[in-house]
Amino acid sequence: MRIQSILGRAGLLAAFALSACGGGNTTVPTVIAPVRLVAFNDVHGYMTPADSGGTSLQSVVAAPGVAAGTTANTGGLAYMATVINTLRSATPNSIVVAAGDNIGASPYSSNIAHDEPTVDLLNQMGLEVSSVGNHEFDKGLTELQRIQGSNGTSTCYPSDGQFGVVGVDTCLQAGNTFSGAKWTYLAGNVVNTASGKTIFPATYIKQFPSSGSYVGPKVGFIGLTFKNTPLEVNQNGVAGLTFGDEATVINAAAASLRAQGVNAVVVLIHQGGFTTSTVYGDTTCPGFNGDLLPILNNLTGVDVVVSGHTHTDYICKYNGMLVTQSGFYGQGVTAIDLNFDLNGKLTATASNTPVINDTNQAASNPAPYVYPKGVTAVTPSATIAAAATTYTNLSAAAGATVVGNITQTVTINAPPAGCATAVPPTCDSAKRNKTVESAMGDLSADAYKSAFSDADLAFVQAGGVRTNLITTTGTYPGPISYAGLFATNPFHDTLVEVQMTAAQIKRVLEQQWEAPNNTAFYAPGGVGEILFPSAGFTYTWDSSQPAGAIGNATSGAGNRVIASSMMLNGQPMDITNTTKLYKVVIQTFLQSGGDSFSGFTKGINPVQGGFDIAALTAYMKANNPYTPVTPNRITKLGNNP
Repeated sequence: MRIQSILGRAGLLAAFALSACGGGNTTVPTVIAPVRLVAFNDVHGYMTPADSGGTSLQSVVAAPGVAAGTTANTGGLAYMATVINTLRSATPNSIVVAAGDNIGASPYSSNIAHDEPTVDLLNQMGLEVSSVGNHEFDKGLTELQRIQGSNGTSTCYPSDGQFGVVGVDTCLQAGNTFSGAKWTYLAGNVVNTASGKTIFPATYIKQFPSSGSYVGPKVGFIGLTFKNTPLEVNQNGVAGLTFGDEATVINAAAASLRAQGVNAVVVLIHQGGFTTSTVYGDTTCPGFNGDLLPILNNLTGVDVVVSGHTHTDYICKYNGMLVTQSGFYGQGVTAIDLNFDLNGKLTATASNTPVINDTNQAASNPAPYVYPKGVTAVTPSATIAAAATTYTNLSAAAGATVVGNITQTVTINAPPAGCATAVPPTCDSAKRNKTVESAMGDLSADAYKSAFSDADLAFVQAGGVRTNLITTTGTYPGPISYAGLFATNPFHDTLVEVQMTAAQIKRVLEQQWEAPNNTAFYAPGGVGEILFPSAGFTYTWDSSQPAGAIGNATSGAGNRVIASSMMLNGQPMDITNTTKLYKVVIQTFLQSGGDSFSGFTKGINPVQGGFDIAALTAYMKANNPYTPVTPNRITKLGNNP
């Protein structure tokens, strides 16, 4: 990477100060001590390996002596804590940082307790500063402020009649308390429009101590999320907030930090890129691409960028900056070393270490498990493991409650072959294909519709349906648990019924393939983000029309949906009737235009319902046992994406 001078005037004076040795005339320069940043991103409340859907994550390991294609189970905060402690112990000056989405979109054991368990564990693991991510806003600013707390203290989740029971789903720490995040959240581009101030600080300065002949360096951090965050969260929760341009905010903050004499500027940003690498820990950065690059192209005065959001890993050198991402769900940790020469110039290097857990060993008992050559499991932190177990046990009783039976697995759509190596590879972390209808999506829509006796139809966005619905026994037919059902739709959102014309519904459907959805989500054979419809509503769309619109990829001009094909209970919907209103059930996330479906904001006469998980639970009990439907509510013409 390009070596650049980063010392301010005060730093230069310190770097070249002369000190007497042994009372003689010999002097030595005082030099700046090295620093290690230990970084991660997108933990999403995945406390244990089991949180990844019953099996731990698979990570391809790239290391000396490890054969190509070798895989190992990864993840779990207890294992991650050990890796962090090991990396920190190698350097006297170190700090643990994160690039957002520490909480939100989390599994049952953390989500049911409003992510307080994850906050407690990350506190114990020494996280000191983090950017906010889009999922930090899942439950709105007020809840995020509660999570941040003040001076290491916070309050319990407010009682709402169903949740907020002290000692049950909130304030689970000793003495029925919740300490709040002891780390500092940074939100440099999130401004409260009423006050004109950022909701959290934009910057954080870490002054490391001097030791012997070493001057303690001063490292400045800038934290922010991506500017389109309001499109991916419930906009009611971010009402009154403005999300500013990333590069503009970073450059201004970097200049301010330089003026304060920092020795290095580090950006913690919840936005990311992709590479074409197929191994974890690759430092060659092949095919670097994605939404982060336009931001990087406009930065000045930045040395290191710790990124997130895209759920991948890379170590890249780009435009003189070191750019990193560690993976997701505790899959790995990045060690970033900042070293200064006698002229005060910085050299930054980094590596990603996979968090290899011992779940292979546990699953193979009593027979011993032999790890692949070169692969060694991490010994979990006993303290973190015990705390995670405590929190998991607290949620286990309610989570184990049987809420119905299914005759076979109700599936989301796995990414098709080639998704991970596509450019861009945006099949949602190689976990889902958002571009086509799925059985679990259709089930979710049916359940939401059933929560309102007078509803005509319901929609669920593909991004809201996260995993397959499986039995607790592994056999079929078999029982499903509350926790398993919760995992499929883990946002704990409120349902709302709004009234819309057929033309307004068609407009929303066109947004499935319009910008930015048509560029943000891609799979071989498809683009965009599908809305799963409830039973009784069907339509056909023509893929021969360009994705996004006629002749371009903008929003607002799409014409893929064949209007005459829009049928409700076998009857055509009148696309020209401006007075005929249909009652449509959605989550409040969509009502506010989430996931770029702004058309839903046109809905009128809203009627609030209960939580999405309550609708799912009631539906499964009413349809017991449940047999998955064959997704056939959406018909595609042609073979274009």
